[in-house]
Amino acid sequence: MELVDVVDKDDNVLKTIDRAEATDDNILRVANVMISNTKNEILLQLRSAKKEKYPLYWDCSGGGHVDSGEDYTTAARRELLEELGIEADLEFFGKHYIELTDGRKHQAAFYKASYDGKINIDPKEVAKAQFFSLETIKKMIKTGEKFHPECLFVLKEYFF
Repeated sequence: MELVDVVDKDDNVLKTIDRAEATDDNILRVANVMISNTKNEILLQLRSAKKEKYPLYWDCSGGGHVDSGEDYTTAARRELLEELGIEADLEFFGKHYIELTDGRKHQAAFYKASYDGKINIDPKEVAKAQFFSLETIKKMIKTGEKFHPECLFVLKEYFF
């Protein structure tokens, strides 16, 4: 069982539920991290083909749901470590209410970090992780590569 908090559009906790019981009417908390390297490239992850939502879509460097009672920063660090084996200093740069294309709703906190070290992906979560220039990412979007809606949002809001 994975307990998550259902929140309102102002991020006030309404109740705690098992994540498996969440409906499209529930707003859940998520934390996302965008990592850049010293070449000013952005690390994107290709979601695993086994993911129920948005399989084989490009996504933020790391991220996921915030567990009940957990803060956004702790969740961001946990997800980055679980998915990519990365520990990095995080800098908060925004929180937004987002409605995803599949009907789900999130209070999404976004962080950035710098990192040039080794990446150890969890193959259950991530098919691959790769650094790209912003120009290459723009071309990928233009040519129809699939991107998770939260990743597209953060790229357009903070990087382009």
